Amino acid sequence: MIRLTREDLYQMVWDMPVTDVAKRYTISDVGFRKLCIRLNIPFPKSGDWTKIRSGHFVERPELPITYHGKDYVELEERPPEKPVKQVSELDMLIKQISREKLPFKVPERLTRPDLLIVAAKESLAKLTDPNFPGMAVTAKGQLDIRVTTGNAGRALRFMDTLIKCVRARGYRYSVEADGNYIVIRQIKLRVNFRERTSRIRVHDKPYQEYEWQPNGNVVFRLDSRLKAEWQDLKTQLLEEQLPKVLAKLELAAKQEEEYLANARVWQDNWERQRKAQAEWDARQREELKGFKELIDRAKQWKQASLLREYLSAVPDPDSDWLTWARHKIDWLDPFVMAEDEWLAKTDRNDFL
Repeated sequence: MIRLTREDLYQMVWDMPVTDVAKRYTISDVGFRKLCIRLNIPFPKSGDWTKIRSGHFVERPELPITYHGKDYVELEERPPEKPVKQVSELDMLIKQISREKLPFKVPERLTRPDLLIVAAKESLAKLTDPNFPGMAVTAKGQLDIRVTTGNAGRALRFMDTLIKCVRARGYRYSVEADGNYIVIRQIKLRVNFRERTSRIRVHDKPYQEYEWQPNGNVVFRLDSRLKAEWQDLKTQLLEEQLPKVLAKLELAAKQEEEYLANARVWQDNWERQRKAQAEWDARQREELKGFKELIDRAKQWKQASLLREYLSAVPDPDSDWLTWARHKIDWLDPFVMAEDEWLAKTDRNDFL
C-alpha cells in the first residue's frame, strides 16, 4: 500500500494519462477520476493527452489550496498478473451521452408533443388489435406502438422524449410503411414500443386453446439485424434508461456500418474471384477448342496423305476418276481446303 498526497496525485494525473495510472494501481481509470474529483484535484479533460502528445500546449490549472478532508489516499500497487478492468465502448458512450444536455427526463404529462405523437394518440384511442385482445394499436404509417389503454400515456411520453433526443443527437426518426426507423447517418434501425403478453389458456373458444393477453410490462425494442430491448428493472424504470437506449442505438449503427463495409469487401472479393474464374473458364474453353481443332486438322492431313499414297498405288487409274479423287483429297487437306459444291455442307471430320 502506497500513501499519496493530493500534491502527488495532482502531479501524477498531469504526468501520465489516467489509463496508465490504472495500470500501476488497483484502481480503474473511472475510479481514479472520481478520486480526483473527491479530493478537488483538477485533471486533464478528455482529449487533452492527444493534444499533449501532438506537441500542443494545454493549460494546467493550479491545485486548489482550499480543501477540507484527508489530504492523502492509500493505493495498492497492481500485481503484474492482474489485468486492468476495461470499460466497454457501450459504457463509455452511455457516460458521454449522459453528460450532454439532452431532454432525457420523460415528463409526467405530454408537453408540446411531436406531431407523430399527436397522430399516435388519436389512433390508440380508437384502434385495437384483433390478434391481441385488450391491446390498442397505432395505424400503419404512424409510430409503431401496441399497448393496453392504461399504458398508452406512458408509451407516448417515452416515445416523444426519445424522438426529441434522437433529433437532438442529429439523427432522424423515420415512420415508413413497413415500420419505424431511427436513421443514424445512412443506417436504418427498426424500433417499436410494445406491451408484453403472456400465453393464457382459454376455455370458451372451441377452436382455440390459448391466446396472448397483455401482462402490463412495457418494452422498447431494437428489431433490426442487431436486436436489443429495454424494460423496467428492479432499480430503474424504462423512462430512466434513455442514455442507454441512445448509446446502444449509436453503437448498433456503428457495428452495422462495419458489417456492411465488410460485406462490401467480401462482395468485391467474390466478384473479382468470379470474374477471374469466368475468364479462366473462357480461356480453358478456347484452349480446348484450339487443341481439338489441331487434332482434327492433323487427322485430316493424315487422312489426305493416306489417300494420296493410295492414289499413287492404284494401277492404271482412269484419268477422270483420278482428277475427281485428287479434288476430293484437296477438299479434305487442311493446308489446301479446296472448295467443293457437293461437299459444301459436309463436316470434314465426318470422314476421319
